[in-house]
Amino acid sequence: MVLFEKQGVITPAQDKTNISFEFEVPQGVSVLDIDFSYFPKTLEDEGSAVDILSSALEKYLGKDNDQDPRDFLPVKNLITLSADDPSGYRGAAHRQPNEQHIVLAEENSTPGFLNREVSAGKWRVMLNVHCCMCDVHYSLKISGGERQ
Repeated sequence: MVLFEKQGVITPAQDKTNISFEFEVPQGVSVLDIDFSYFPKTLEDEGSAVDILSSALEKYLGKDNDQDPRDFLPVKNLITLSADDPSGYRGAAHRQPNEQHIVLAEENSTPGFLNREVSAGKWRVMLNVHCCMCDVHYSLKISGGERQ
């Protein structure tokens, strides 16, 4: 059964923030499946990417640095996911792929997440926006069921 579903757009103004969503898990659910994806993974506008990299190089290395910003292409968006259950922190998937499937259960949870009973109550997932250099479209779907 689908417990939560959301699509949206993350903008560069939301860079280095966390976007939190709460959802309810009913009694009888023993496994959660989280499907998360976003696009684009890279900033396709090379001119904008070079400008961003030039500014970063100047900020961190000084105005007279001799680094070519093109050596650091492509500029990648990075959004990861973390979760809290009613007891607190459940784990995080700080991974590079922009399509992820995460399983939360008492056993065999996705690495980075605690193996713990899926308890009924209020849960929270957070999109951790590490780098957002253009408008990024995301899709988040959380389903609950019973372990087969």
